[in-house]
Amino acid sequence: MSSAAVDLATLPFRTLQVMSSAAIDLATVPFRALAGPRSGTPAKQGTSDSFAQYLERILKYPDKAKITVRELLGGLESRAFGLPLAVLSTGEIVPVHVPGFSWVISVPMAAIGAQMVVDRERLWLPSSLLNRRVSARLVKRIARAMLPTVRRLDRISGPRASIVTGSAGRRLAGLCVLLLSLLIALPIPGTNTVLALTVFVIALGLIRGDGLLIAAGMVLTVVAAALMGTVTLALVGAVFGA
Repeated sequence: MSSAAVDLATLPFRTLQVMSSAAIDLATVPFRALAGPRSGTPAKQGTSDSFAQYLERILKYPDKAKITVRELLGGLESRAFGLPLAVLSTGEIVPVHVPGFSWVISVPMAAIGAQMVVDRERLWLPSSLLNRRVSARLVKRIARAMLPTVRRLDRISGPRASIVTGSAGRRLAGLCVLLLSLLIALPIPGTNTVLALTVFVIALGLIRGDGLLIAAGMVLTVVAAALMGTVTLALVGAVFGA
């Protein structure tokens, strides 16, 4: 009886202790969110659907419709970085003759790469960009051109080489994306398709959780950067050596 009385007497203090502890945890949530995921906790990079299924959904839009960038990038409701990169890179793989289009692609691509480098938990892009609308006819033309290749890649890719899909691997992949986006922004004719293909390989690796594809994209990034450096030096030498 005395033991029960002691327990009842201390109950308010124990309750207060639990509530104060919970309050401290809730108070630190915004700071933990800003800091990103804890090291060693991989952010989810895959999506429930394959990229081929995403393209098939795009093809269902009416030709006269307008699609927001937010819709194109998958709503940004998940922590997946692969889908937005895949969408952006396809815009350069399939030729689109629109002035300044490379900048429209490279700027958000660079923003995504930078956020991967710092290992952010969720992707952020400005609302002014996400709310912009683009022609469904143009987007469907790109999707239709990419779909056969994407279907083949989906069949041969899948979760493997998990060491590359970890935090360090994602940071390195983000650095590659950042470098490639800067190279895409350069006004050098005939180079953007190869650079965008390299981004697409990395993006598909992120979507599928395929470390081999991500590693292949990293190797291609080094090769592309070396070739771009050679081309740039040759152009500079031709201009100033003439």
